[in-house]
Parts: sequence; C-alpha cells; structure tokens
Amino acid sequence: MSTDIFGQGVNIAELLDAPNAEVLAGNIVNGVLARSILVFASVSERSATMTGAAAPVEGMHCYLKDTKRLYQYQGSVWRQVSSLTQQGTANLAWANSNQAMLSVNFPFAFSATPNVFTNINSGNGAVARWSSRAYNITNTGFTIFLTAPDAAILTSGSAIPVQWFASLN
Repeated sequence: MSTDIFGQGVNIAELLDAPNAEVLAGNIVNGVLARSILVFASVSERSATMTGAAAPVEGMHCYLKDTKRLYQYQGSVWRQVSSLTQQGTANLAWANSNQAMLSVNFPFAFSATPNVFTNINSGNGAVARWSSRAYNITNTGFTIFLTAPDAAILTSGSAIPVQWFASLN
C-alpha cells in the first residue's frame, strides 16, 4: 500500500495488493474521518468512543453537541477552540422618559450565563448621548437598559435599534 500525496498517512491500495474491499474502504474512511471534525453528543460519548485504535491523536478536532463547541486534541488534552456566541438587534421605544428597558430572549439557551454587550445603533438627537447596558442576564436572556446622561432630560424614542452580542467562553 502507498499513502496519499499530501503526506497525511491515508493508506491507498495499489494494483498489486490482494483485493479486499473492506480493507480498502476502511483505510479511506478511517483516514479521512481522523482528519475531519468528529461529532459527539457529549464528553462521555467522545471518551467512550475514542479508545484503543480510535484513540485521539494530536491535531484531531471534534464538535460536542451538548456544549455546541469545537475542540482540538493537543496531545494529552482536548482544548476548546471556539466560543459560543449569539447576537441580534432589539428596537426600543419610550415616551417622555430618561430611561428605557426591554427584555430580550436568546434564540437558544446557553449552558451557563454568558457575557452580554450592548450598543445603541443610532446617533440621532439626544439619544446619541444615552448609554446602554445589559442586566438581569441569565442563560436564556437579559434586559437591555438605556439611560440618559442627565436624569432631568426627558425624551421620547421610537424604534431605536440596540445591538447586542452574547458570548460564552
């Protein structure tokens, strides 16, 4: 048998090798899968599967469905290589006030409480000086809070877009 032209160690049958479709298919499938992103339901499933001849080797990648994250095997340990993020825009409206609030639900729940960042995406009028922040953050959502720079300033706003970004490292 010879190996692939990219030097990745994938065995390829040669014309003089004894015919064996099972070995041929196994060499191709196992060679390609070991260099692909493997998908497992959880760490438990990954650990139970990747033993013996299927033990991980440095450089392998896998995706875990329960954490929705990508990992790389670094010789003795799996290291996370991706963060779980979600983002969106919420439109706020208020009348004759110095603050506004709106509850936002994440498209899907995080496994733990994420970091959330907000930004008022409008520079119009008095709202350009307002500030935004997230509070009451849970794994399923948060509350956007807008506030005027001076409590004595009362304004109204309609369909003011506030961008948000949530990340779980």
